[in-house]
Amino acid sequence: MGGCNSSFGNAGNHAAGKSGAIVAAILAFAVLIGIAALLIGLAFFYLSSRLQFVLFDVVLRSDTTIAPIWRRFGRVTWRWMGLKLLFILAAILCFAPFVIPMAIHFFHRVSTMSPTDGQVADPASFLLSILGFIFAIFIFVIVVAICFALLRDFGLPSLALEDTTIGVAVQRVVRLVRNEPGPVALYLLMSLLLRMAGAFISYFALFIAALIALIPLGGGGLALWFGLRHDGAAGHVMMIAGWVVLGLIFVVLLFIAGIMVFGYMFTFFQAYTLYFLGGRYPMIGAYLEPQMPAPYVYPPPPPQPEPGF
Repeated sequence: MGGCNSSFGNAGNHAAGKSGAIVAAILAFAVLIGIAALLIGLAFFYLSSRLQFVLFDVVLRSDTTIAPIWRRFGRVTWRWMGLKLLFILAAILCFAPFVIPMAIHFFHRVSTMSPTDGQVADPASFLLSILGFIFAIFIFVIVVAICFALLRDFGLPSLALEDTTIGVAVQRVVRLVRNEPGPVALYLLMSLLLRMAGAFISYFALFIAALIALIPLGGGGLALWFGLRHDGAAGHVMMIAGWVVLGLIFVVLLFIAGIMVFGYMFTFFQAYTLYFLGGRYPMIGAYLEPQMPAPYVYPPPPPQPEPGF
């Protein structure tokens, strides 16, 4: 019996060691995936931030030579990224005192549910807690989106054109909103409506483009099916390989169409922002509507002597 106990104990320790190694391997793999995702996210964050300057300059100056524009905004991109990170941190610090108590109250209501039948003592109060928590999150998202839109549309031009500091860019945004609250509110409303309409039109155009692309590609897939389905394993392999190639062609065509459609939409909204600022930011207005040189005025002819008698 002593020997049996010893053997069972060793087996249990061996199994525990295996399970611990598996858990450690899973955790290590999860950490690696998290680090890779973080690095990829930071790379896309930098790329998108720098391309915002590129789009701004392309629309403002009507210049399509991208490489010089890309090099021009290398240093200011880091400042723009820092401003966005500071904005996110400030938003969290401002709304945490309001959202955290609601979240605690909501989870407290959930914890008071009966463990047997899942009922709460006060269903009406529980429902109000859920609605209040959802409403708080909704208000938080709306306010953050509005503030970020103002910062992106009205703060980025100062950084791009004059290489201002973060404080000056934020002060200009605040000054514009304070001096013209009505036009700014109308600008935001129209921007929202136009973006909704633009998204609907863009996705509809992509849907039509996908249907058009599927006509020849789907016909090719059917031709492969009818031509190779009775040719054994080799025919099936060729048929599947052909389907894969056709699928990749479809994805590439749809990706190119998406770049074109959304590129037009982003260009339109950038122009919409610039023309709103054109009369309020003289430097932008000078690019949008350059002052024509004064027309040449011919000198008046010399006075003619009066005819004598």
